[in-house]
Amino acid sequence: MGNLHMSSLPETINATSPVAANPPVTYLMRDGELVEYADANLHVLSTTLKYGVGVFEGFRAYWSEDDNELYAFRVADHMRRLVDSMRVVEIDGPQDIEMLSEQLLSLVRANNLRSNLHMRAQVFVDSSDGKPDDTGPATVFMAAIPMNNYFGASGLDVQISSWARLSDRSMPPRIKSIANYQNGRLALLESRRNGYDAALLLTEDGHVAEGAGYNVFMVRQGKLCTPPATESILEGITRDSVLHLARTELGLDVDLRPIDRTELYSADEIFVCGSAAEVNHVTSVDRTPIGNGTAGELTRRIQDLYQKAVLGRAAADQNWALPVYAG
Repeated sequence: MGNLHMSSLPETINATSPVAANPPVTYLMRDGELVEYADANLHVLSTTLKYGVGVFEGFRAYWSEDDNELYAFRVADHMRRLVDSMRVVEIDGPQDIEMLSEQLLSLVRANNLRSNLHMRAQVFVDSSDGKPDDTGPATVFMAAIPMNNYFGASGLDVQISSWARLSDRSMPPRIKSIANYQNGRLALLESRRNGYDAALLLTEDGHVAEGAGYNVFMVRQGKLCTPPATESILEGITRDSVLHLARTELGLDVDLRPIDRTELYSADEIFVCGSAAEVNHVTSVDRTPIGNGTAGELTRRIQDLYQKAVLGRAAADQNWALPVYAG
């Protein structure tokens, strides 16, 4: 797989508590207008609250002390998936990706946030009588909240859940539909009851799908592997970033193929990735240790590259890292 110089991680904040206890946030945004944090409300009889008809995106932004700048990561790509999600679940919401992106950045500026952030754009069907076949009116709420490392740096003990990942025959797993997340929530609660940090779900056919809010990669017999998009996974933007970094920065061929559960037990390395999860190594699966229990060599390389990419230090030609305050 070649050699790569391992430099120290860029100047991002890492802390044990992912979200500030009292977020220093004055405003959220509703349909392009700033609203006070306490006034961002949705009717209790809306279609979204009654039937789970809503979609969302989770974004990250990273503060650089060296640049005195905040970098928002792949905002337009997230907004593009938000629009795709609205189309799939038939919500009549805004389609202008550039407008939605600028609204999110203007919200960050309005709150004058200068730390690592987790941002959300959520589209709700806000009909007051709440019929299940309502496609509108759509309300778009956006939020930006300070958040550091979600999982911490110690790695994850993972359980294979007894809950199967939902399939494309029942719900659309490749988009970020609010209703889909009940599936991962049940798996996560099960894993926590059993003393694990996180959960992985299998498809109805018994192949590895993804975690409760994150995609999964495996290194086995010298090959980096991950399930293809047709294995009931979210088409993750962090996943796409990892694939690009592995191929272009490390020169790797990545196997996109079905993965059996038992392959995980004999894997050399496993890591999960997502906007909130970033890139985090797995120390064990069903109490079976993975490697020596620490992040493996390839995982560390990808973690390093990802942390550089979110600040525009790697894959700079992709324009993934968007400066929020420049100009």
